[in-house]
Amino acid sequence: MTEYRKKTPRKQRYAMNHDALTGLYNREKMFRETRRMVDAHRDIRFVFLRFDIDRFRRYNTVFGEGEGDALLLFLAGSIRRISDYVEISTYGRTVADTFCICEPYDYETVIMQVGMVRDDLGSRHKDYLLEPTVGAYIVDEPDLPVEEMYIRAFAGSRKCKYQFGSYLGFYDPDQGRREAEEAAIVNGMQYALDQEQFVIYFQPKFDLTDNRDYGAEALVRWKHPAVGLIFPGKFIPVFEKNGFITRLDYYVWEHVCRLMGKWRGDGICLSPMTVNISRISLYNPGLADMFLGLIEKYGIPISLLNLEITESACVSEPELMQAAVQRLRQAGFIILMDDFGSGYSSLNMLKDIDVDALKVDMQFLANGILTEKGEIILASVIQMADRLGMPVIAEGVETEEQKRLLHRIGCRYVQGFYYERPIPQQEYEARYIYRVKKK
Repeated sequence: MTEYRKKTPRKQRYAMNHDALTGLYNREKMFRETRRMVDAHRDIRFVFLRFDIDRFRRYNTVFGEGEGDALLLFLAGSIRRISDYVEISTYGRTVADTFCICEPYDYETVIMQVGMVRDDLGSRHKDYLLEPTVGAYIVDEPDLPVEEMYIRAFAGSRKCKYQFGSYLGFYDPDQGRREAEEAAIVNGMQYALDQEQFVIYFQPKFDLTDNRDYGAEALVRWKHPAVGLIFPGKFIPVFEKNGFITRLDYYVWEHVCRLMGKWRGDGICLSPMTVNISRISLYNPGLADMFLGLIEKYGIPISLLNLEITESACVSEPELMQAAVQRLRQAGFIILMDDFGSGYSSLNMLKDIDVDALKVDMQFLANGILTEKGEIILASVIQMADRLGMPVIAEGVETEEQKRLLHRIGCRYVQGFYYERPIPQQEYEARYIYRVKKK
């Protein structure tokens, strides 16, 4: 008996492999053909491109699904057209407004193709801004599943999504590692807080008139039981993004206040300690009451707890920051502005936001190198601050030369590795609070 298979009708095969609206390959067919192409051309380095349209859902809502479909057909035509510029390629519509192309990698060709799609979309609707977002993954691992190539191209697209004037983002091989690190930080942050894995370091400040220490700035480190000491540059940006920074802020403030209360109870005559306030914490209208509650709880004179804000925090929403600083000053706190000179609105900040002291980082002057212009700028800042009744603390002081310059131009307070690095609480207590001499 002869066995035979019934052939799938041509129309049915076509429907199984092509997108019903645009006629391009659908996701499954495009991925299969890409696999075949990459396997057949091992000598060629390919790039996987992922296109979508910014704010496409909103466009659909405003103009209706019919116009939305017309826009997708229009973009499909652009994808076909730019694919003609390469000898071999695969392309298709994967879902909604997402289209993909895989082709031999040439940077100039990719830039040209993205520019063509951008121009096409720009000409489509004069009354509505249409822009593409394109993610690119250069296929350095040809055996990688095509699905993973797509995911990596999508990760590249996130670099420029909704950023005006930015249309193309390349996948960064380190991006996955960074995202995994961020996820680990987020997953462990509350447990770390509960277990007091965040530890306080202190960096002393010094008075140039007698070279004696004058208080310190409290800084935070994460003492992770498995990873070891994690510096704030790793976790603070993550906490600022997800809002956890407000909890960490309060944790640091309370630890510092508790320590100061203990030191005073031991009969120590203290100089002011400085704690940092994140931008998000400054939005809290009850911030002044929180600080007042802490100093009352631990029996600390208000003059001994100084508060530090960054200039960049004041630039984003100056009116809100001005109100926040005013409430803290009215409560009696001394406010320092950190990173003065690092932004573009420094003089405006001084005019609009009342602070009591400035912190200037030596690194903003040509990476700490003392040029003639740098000396003039620094001397001018110190003189201006002096006329405004604000002392200046120079931080990032690393050399004898910098120290002498600062003394010569009238800067009184300094902070930096030349004098002392940030040191753990126990070491700071022994050397600067209880003055225990090394044997």
